[in-house]
Formats: sequence, structure tokens, C-alpha cells
Amino acid sequence: MEDAYLLVEYFLIFMGLIFVLFEIVLNLMDIGGETTNVFLYRWSKGKFFFIPFALGAIMGHLFLGTKRAIFETEIIQGVDNDLLSVLVLVGLALIMVLIGHLISFSKSKLFLSVLLILGLLYGHFFWSMNVVLEAS
Repeated sequence: MEDAYLLVEYFLIFMGLIFVLFEIVLNLMDIGGETTNVFLYRWSKGKFFFIPFALGAIMGHLFLGTKRAIFETEIIQGVDNDLLSVLVLVGLALIMVLIGHLISFSKSKLFLSVLLILGLLYGHFFWSMNVVLEAS
């Protein structure tokens, strides 16, 4: 168990360092403010409008999160509710990607902000890492 924890910790540190290095390289290239935030915003305004929802869900999961589970029992028999919340999140993201590729429409900052807030609420209520299980 300890080995798996360390593997995840080292992986996250490695990915964080790669991201910071990538951001530094983009800033040093002096290509007119083309940093990751510009790329993410452009992609969100295009076919990948799931990005604000996913980022909101991650923020709600990590930094907010309710201490009490919304569903006390398994919704789908044999599938843990924690796994189900991740599968629903992935499913919603895939649906948004599909819509983004099939239907062309304008995505305003208000629309993207609403998606961010909806993702934040999803992460807070349905994908909380703060749920405290009561002892039976």
C-alpha cells in the first residue's frame, strides 16, 4: 500500500514539474503570450468545451467536498459509488466532446463559466474526497 502511495505521489510531482517546465519554455519562446492558459481557453472555446467542467469538478473534488455522501447505498449494485462518480464524470466529458465535434456553436465566457460552476458543484457533491464513513 505504501509503495502505491509513493508511486502516485512521485507521479504527481513529476507531472507538476513537467507542466512548470513546459510553461517556462513557452514563456521563453516569446511567441506572444502563448502559454497553457491561452491554449486551454482556445480549446474550450472550440470543440473541447468540457475542459471548464472537468477543471471545476477537479477543484470541487480537491478543495471543497461534502463530508456526507449524497447516496448512502450503492446506486448500481456491485459498482462502488466512488467509482460510479468518476465514470459519470468521464461519460459527461465524452458526451461534451461528441457534441463539440458534431455541433458547431458559439461558447461565450458566460457559458464556459456556467460549465465551470456546474463542474465545481459536481465535484463538491458527487465526487467528494472528504466523505467520512460512519463506523457500523
